[in-house]
Amino acid sequence: MFGQVLVLFFFPTERLPTVRSDRDKFTVYLDVKHFSPDELSVKVTDDYVEIRGKHDERQDDHGYISRQFQRRYRLPSNVNQSAVTCSLSADGVLTITGPKASAQGESVYNEHSIPVTRDNKTNSTADEAS
Repeated sequence: MFGQVLVLFFFPTERLPTVRSDRDKFTVYLDVKHFSPDELSVKVTDDYVEIRGKHDERQDDHGYISRQFQRRYRLPSNVNQSAVTCSLSADGVLTITGPKASAQGESVYNEHSIPVTRDNKTNSTADEAS
């Protein structure tokens, strides 16, 4: 319970998306609770990470709804673009992480997709483990 309270303090739903650029990594947190991993695509193109989500019409408590979104974030120049990963927590938070190189080097600009892996932990559980 205490861990959940801390997560709400640090990652309240209305404050997502959150972008953090620490000394050793670049991280993006997105609330994508309405999407499954197969409805999301994440890829690195040049010096950007692009996230897209789309689901067809489905029924909810208020009727029928379809959703789609697209976000793009510029990666810092010292992020190792080929090592960017992402995972989807059980509570619907997509976490995209890119490690930073120890020395600022030349970025390699290429396009590649990043698989969305499902994490059975909630975002609060993942934060407590780190």
